[in-house]
Amino acid sequence: MFRRQIVVIENESLLRDLLAKALENAGFAVTTAANASDARRAVAAVDPDALVVDIELGPGPSGFDLVEALENEGEDVAVVFLTNLPDPRFAGRDGLSNRKNIGYLRKSQLVDASELVLALEAVLKERVGREFRHDLADGRPLGNLSRKQIGVLKMVSEGMTNSQIAEVRGTTIRAVEGIISRIFDALGIDPAAEGNARVEASRRYLQATSQDQYAIH
Repeated sequence: MFRRQIVVIENESLLRDLLAKALENAGFAVTTAANASDARRAVAAVDPDALVVDIELGPGPSGFDLVEALENEGEDVAVVFLTNLPDPRFAGRDGLSNRKNIGYLRKSQLVDASELVLALEAVLKERVGREFRHDLADGRPLGNLSRKQIGVLKMVSEGMTNSQIAEVRGTTIRAVEGIISRIFDALGIDPAAEGNARVEASRRYLQATSQDQYAIH
C-alpha cells in the first residue's frame, strides 16, 4: 500500500514524537527532524510529499528559512506550518504566499490530530482554504499591529529599554517612543493609568505567542 511521506520538523522532542505517532496512525509514513539541518538531510533521503514545520526551531535557520531554501533549490513539496506564532509578522515576515499547497496552523488552536491530518490532505491536493490558514484569521492576536510594531513589542517584552531598542533598530529614541505610543494606542493601553503600560503590553505579547497545551491523539 502506498503511504505518503511526511517530514515533521519540530525542535521539542515530546511534541515531535506525538506528531509522528499521530500521523503514522493516520496512514502516513513519517520521518522526523529537530532542526533545519536535520530536515535538509531528511528531505534528501526520503523525498517527502509534504512537510509539517514549526517556525521556531531554536538556534539556526527558522522554519521559514528552511522552506524558502528548499523552494530555491527546486523542491516541490507541500507545507503545513505548525507554530505558536499567530502569523508571520511575529517572525519578522510580512506574510505567506496564497499558494494552495501551504497551510498555517496555530498549536493553541489545534484540538486534536484530525485537524492536522485534514490540513495535510488539503495541501497535498492543493485545495487549502482559510480554515487551514490561521495566519489570515480576523481575530488572531495582535492582528491590528504592523510587523514593525510587533518587532518593537517583542523587544519590549524582552525587557529592552527604549535606548537599546533604538540602537538595535538604528533609529532615535524619540522614534522608538513614537512606535511604542502607537502600540499602546492600538492595544487600548493607557500609558498614564495606574500600573506599568510596558508590563501590560509585554503580557499581551507573551500571551499571544505562548504555547498552550493541546491534545495530539
